[in-house]
Amino acid sequence: MRTANIISGAALAVFGLLMIFVVIPIQIEEGPPGMVSPRLVPQIMLWSITGLSLLLIVTNLRSDEDEGPAPISRSEILALLKFAVAFAVALALFFLAGPLWAGIALVAGTLLLLGERRPLVVAAMTAGLMGATWVLFYQILRTPIL
Repeated sequence: MRTANIISGAALAVFGLLMIFVVIPIQIEEGPPGMVSPRLVPQIMLWSITGLSLLLIVTNLRSDEDEGPAPISRSEILALLKFAVAFAVALALFFLAGPLWAGIALVAGTLLLLGERRPLVVAAMTAGLMGATWVLFYQILRTPIL
C-alpha cells in the first residue's frame, strides 16, 4: 500500500503542476485590471491538490516498511482495461459511423463486460435506449444531436 500511495501521490503532483503551469495559462485568460483573475480558483484548487499529494508522498516515505497486499488486484486492472477498450471502440465508431452506432456499441459492450449473458436483454435495452433518444431529439424536439 505504501508504494501505491507514493506512486499515486507523485502522479497527482505531476498532474497538478502540469495543470498549474501549462494548461491554466493556455486555456484561461487573464482578467481585466482591477478584477480577480479567472485563473484564481482553479489555481487555488490545483495548489491544494498538489500540496496534499506531496503530503501523501512525504508521510508514506516516512512510514514503516509495512507492505500489505496490493490495493488493486490483477482482475480489477484487466476489467479497467476492458472498459477502456470499449470506450475507445465507441469513440472510433462515433467518428467513423456516427453517434447512433457509437451509443449502441458503448451500451451493449459495457453490458457484456459487466457480465450480462442474455443477448436478448442486451439488444432490447440498447435498441430501446437509442430509439428513445432518437425519438426525443429528432421527432419531438426536431433538433439533431450533432
